[in-house]
Amino acid sequence: MKKLRITVEGKVYEVLVEILGEEAPSIAHPEKQTPSQSLIITQEPLLTDKRHGDLTSPIPGKVGTIFVQKGQYVKEGERLMVLEAMKMNNYVYAPHDGNIDAIYVKSGETVEEDQLLLNIS
Repeated sequence: MKKLRITVEGKVYEVLVEILGEEAPSIAHPEKQTPSQSLIITQEPLLTDKRHGDLTSPIPGKVGTIFVQKGQYVKEGERLMVLEAMKMNNYVYAPHDGNIDAIYVKSGETVEEDQLLLNIS
């Protein structure tokens, strides 16, 4: 598996891709495919900036790893945290450069859609 980051129309996506070669499963037999034999991509980028500086959860899920700390400077597109939903890791990225002013969630916490996650000034 290779982890790749792609940008489509200015939106950042992270994908896991497995190069299958000659032994690739046939589309005619999708039941023979395993999860590691498919492309995994989030449908929408997890960049949210509904109010200036406030980032809210775009999906309900469980907070996984938080990669930043209060007071840390981040650049646009930098990975901030993981939201686990439907057996997938969905990354939340910084929508702009700035300092992390507050983190309102912790690892292991369950969040609802639109719940406040953190603030970037």
